[in-house]
Amino acid sequence: MLRLSRDKHETELDVDEFREILLECIDQGLLVLGESPREAIYYHLEKRNLVRKDEIPEKLEDFIEGLRRIFGPGSSLIEKQIIQELFRKFDVTTEEDCSDLLKSVRFVMKLLASKKSRRPR
Repeated sequence: MLRLSRDKHETELDVDEFREILLECIDQGLLVLGESPREAIYYHLEKRNLVRKDEIPEKLEDFIEGLRRIFGPGSSLIEKQIIQELFRKFDVTTEEDCSDLLKSVRFVMKLLASKKSRRPR
């Protein structure tokens, strides 16, 4: 399970900033479907007791599973939209296959951690 550490040495941003940016990226990625469908997705995820919107960063796997239950294979298009937004926010470019949301979030977190560790103290 993806965990966001509260240890400032692990990420460039503190956990609250990263959570906020991740939620913004998810909001923007879902907005490709429209505002009402986006709200309906959040409603169904919460109603099915999978994940509340504010829990998504800590329960990212549950969020992804919920998207896949709702959209089936079509969820990959939504994941790609979220990934594009995440990479845009953090100015990330990569040759890696970044079609998996969970792997992409982990990739960004590792990138932020490596940038932090390279900074002079």
